[in-house]
Amino acid sequence: MNALQWAALSATVARLSDVRDFLFGPSEPATFLQFPAHRSIDAQIRHCPDEPSLLRLIRRLTSGRPTKLLIFANARKECERLAGVLHHDADLSPNVVAHYSSLSPEVRVDTEMRFSTARTAVCIATSTLELGIDIGDIDAVVLWGVPNGVESFLQRIGRGNRRSAKTNVVCVIPDDTVNVPLVCLRFMALIDAARKGEISVRAPYELFGAVAQQCLSIIASENGRFTRIADLAKVSEHLNHLDRQMVESVLAELASNDCLQRHGFKNQYGAAERLYQLVDYKLIYGNFPLGSQSVDVCHGPQVLGTVPAVNLLRLTHGVSVRFAGKRWRVREASTDGIIVEPTQSRGHAVDFIYPGAGIGFDAFLANRMWTLLHSPDIPWECLASNLRGALSAVVRTFRAACRSDQIPFYRTLTGIRYFTFGGYLVNKAIALSTRQPDFKAEDFFLDVVTPIEWNKLGTKPQDYEAFFNLLFEAGSAQSLYQTFLPVDLQRREFLQEWLKSEAVEQVLERLKNATPVRLDAPQAGLLPQDESVRNWNHGQ
Repeated sequence: MNALQWAALSATVARLSDVRDFLFGPSEPATFLQFPAHRSIDAQIRHCPDEPSLLRLIRRLTSGRPTKLLIFANARKECERLAGVLHHDADLSPNVVAHYSSLSPEVRVDTEMRFSTARTAVCIATSTLELGIDIGDIDAVVLWGVPNGVESFLQRIGRGNRRSAKTNVVCVIPDDTVNVPLVCLRFMALIDAARKGEISVRAPYELFGAVAQQCLSIIASENGRFTRIADLAKVSEHLNHLDRQMVESVLAELASNDCLQRHGFKNQYGAAERLYQLVDYKLIYGNFPLGSQSVDVCHGPQVLGTVPAVNLLRLTHGVSVRFAGKRWRVREASTDGIIVEPTQSRGHAVDFIYPGAGIGFDAFLANRMWTLLHSPDIPWECLASNLRGALSAVVRTFRAACRSDQIPFYRTLTGIRYFTFGGYLVNKAIALSTRQPDFKAEDFFLDVVTPIEWNKLGTKPQDYEAFFNLLFEAGSAQSLYQTFLPVDLQRREFLQEWLKSEAVEQVLERLKNATPVRLDAPQAGLLPQDESVRNWNHGQ
């Protein structure tokens, strides 16, 4: 019998052999066909300082002719807020739909059908529409906030104008942005990288949370019946890092988390109580970060707030919870909402859990922003005219203060602030390896107590192996299934971003060979100082 032929297509993979290695293993014979397919990107960067300005923008984009817009937001809550704003327009309202992961599959399919067949429509979505769903031709893509990387940026803008050689994208700086010039620079770095076809190169990751999710999905699809370990291990046997012993350690940990139970005498696992909960709460269908799905907390008709949907696994009828500074009793908990009522109970109360803030910018994007600051090719034409002055001032200040082969720094009351533009993980690793007694690592700067001898830095990610345990941050942008892993595998998967990204090595090399240059404190006003630096760095 002939072997099954497979074909894989992607516009966002920098090294094609990585697809083969990830899906089938490096020993699989494969032919790689790579074609230049550059598309012209017509990008505009605008700031919407309030909700009415967003409504005016969408009215302009849809006025005068049938138009289909796809608006990407970075959170479900923002999808709902933007949909509410657009529903204020009587003409737009009938044609506004939303699409995100916590909606039921039936609702999402209906949304996709309505949007694909309409002549004029506006769909507001999270990353659920980045990949794999055909929703017809889109006249323009609107990005409400900055995507988390070049790959996501390319996937989102690639949804539009598929019948032409030009992509139209409107990059919108949201109304809650603290520092507009920074977000301008982030968007411009993404646009510049996309136009030049530059994508972060990462070797295939060693994924273990996905194995946990797949094993649970297989057992759930069989209504929880006991399944042989050998059959579960076969799913990932082509990957060198996932042998039978590794899969068994994952299954054993899932059993300790009450997701699975091991058969009394056979080498089999079946469903336990928590697996049925995962199915009921629709958390079984993807290995997404903990914060990607959320649920409202409601008291009567009032929405008190929103919490990650993973909290549903910790709630039962009658349990007490703490929220918004008060105690509440849970009346009902489902994906439709957590219904609570006030309680005077003084017994044990459950605190909602929230995921960590993540690991910030990847080294590729942070490094590209540094390069762009010193580049003659800044795409100024993308900026709305009212934004150019502020960003021009930032660029002039940087260029007057230092060259691209230098590291600007200034003295603080407690030590030194270095502006590295290296990404959070790089900055943290540098601080740990240089034995800083106290430090603060952010995406663009590093606060330390004592001077750093940059020329002594290691330039290979493995040079920092002694500090891997300290680099790991449990809960930081992890998925639910990653938290179900043994701790050593949680750490190993977290470190993939550090070990497999070529940009990490490039940034370490740049910093090792750079010369520190001291700034005067007023000159350091190119970035806000003290606590406001955090807001500048995160941008919103």
